[in-house]
Amino acid sequence: MQQVLGKQVRLSRIVDRRTHRGFCIAFDHALQLGACAGMERPEETLDQMAEAGVDAVILPLGSALQYGPRLVANGGPALVLRLDQTTMWREGTPLAYADGFTRLVASVEDAVALGAEGVITYLFVGHNDPAEETRAFQQNSEVNAFARKAGMVHVIETMGARGALPKEIHDGEFVRFHSRIGVEMGADVIKTDWPGSVAALKRITAALPVPVMLAGGPHNGTDRGTVELVSQIMDGGAAGIFFGRTIFQAKDPLAVMKACRAVIHDRVSVDEAIACAGFSASPAAA
Repeated sequence: MQQVLGKQVRLSRIVDRRTHRGFCIAFDHALQLGACAGMERPEETLDQMAEAGVDAVILPLGSALQYGPRLVANGGPALVLRLDQTTMWREGTPLAYADGFTRLVASVEDAVALGAEGVITYLFVGHNDPAEETRAFQQNSEVNAFARKAGMVHVIETMGARGALPKEIHDGEFVRFHSRIGVEMGADVIKTDWPGSVAALKRITAALPVPVMLAGGPHNGTDRGTVELVSQIMDGGAAGIFFGRTIFQAKDPLAVMKACRAVIHDRVSVDEAIACAGFSASPAAA
């Protein structure tokens, strides 16, 4: 009973109990990609998140240790600790492997000690090597068992293995396939890919009994395009977002954060959100 209550309290700090929505930012990219544009001054970005009213932020262990005191001083965002590291995002680079490899680098115990509200792990589906997919399921199973015991929220990030069996990782039926598997693995929240349309997302969210939150991927459009995508995601029945580069690599990250929060929690239109946030919606800086 204590674990159930603890999990409910923690979840309410990620997905607001009043709006049943969550505005969260992924800020764990350096663990996967090393030096990453937009992460040169993490303290400044974390301050902006607090100012904009971001509900939660994903940080890896090192950043949580270094910058956790700043989250406390700012009164937020809540911490979601990234427990695993992956080479999946190296596709197309000289450091890419024929398959992606993912391993645990932190624990639920670390998350408890750091005062985190949740932990997050990848569940990539469709590896070239079935042994890699087996390891992914085993790791998620182990983390979920510890999370349940600790009353810790477990966010499972279900995605298609890049450069492997899926021909189109954003295909709606494929996203529906692996997001459902994530629920059956014990996820309290599913983070997953945009399935290509509002209709496809509605089919996913309507069938899942846990909050579904969407990843943003790389920034390859405009700041207005980011806010428009958030609006579509909410129209699709999602509980919110876990966007990263689309926000912190924006021309004006703070303004984009404010606009996204307005769409998610205040349920305003894209134009209203942009007007309130006070940004020009021009293309993001390269």
